[in-house]
Amino acid sequence: MSKIKATALKPEPEFDLMYYLDLCGDSRIDQGLLDRLEPLWARWSERLRAFKLAASGDSRAAGHLIVYLEPEVEEDVEETWQTSPADGLATHNLAIALVMQATASLIPEVAAGGCAPLTKPTRDIRKAFERLGLEWNEEGTVNRQYAVFTPMPYSGGCRICFMRDTCPKSQVRAS
Repeated sequence: MSKIKATALKPEPEFDLMYYLDLCGDSRIDQGLLDRLEPLWARWSERLRAFKLAASGDSRAAGHLIVYLEPEVEEDVEETWQTSPADGLATHNLAIALVMQATASLIPEVAAGGCAPLTKPTRDIRKAFERLGLEWNEEGTVNRQYAVFTPMPYSGGCRICFMRDTCPKSQVRAS
């Protein structure tokens, strides 16, 4: 039996237009697109899952946070790509924004740093992933396209990140 307990959390992400525009690399958004994205945010918020993974028996223990969107969201984004690549990109960025805003609602330092450092999960955490229907890939991802896995509480940025050598935001990468 795994020593890690998964405790369901209730993130309260708020749509941050400036964050979304930054993700898109834009400075403005068409009102029609915004009107199409608004119901997706509401619907996808119902498909958002968040868990604190920590040692059993101590609810105050440091651990990790996993936030992800269920596969139906991935299917929605893919269907939109097939219809309109521009709208597909917009919905892809919306899904990223939703996961990041949910993470920031639970770990405010993520918003301040603009990043959620990824650490490599232990064997016990990978077992907890399996109980949640998730799989860890050695490339540093889980089997959900829109997911964040990071220490909780926040415990540093680039220096602890699994992707520090390849991340374009890395501040510790060797030149």
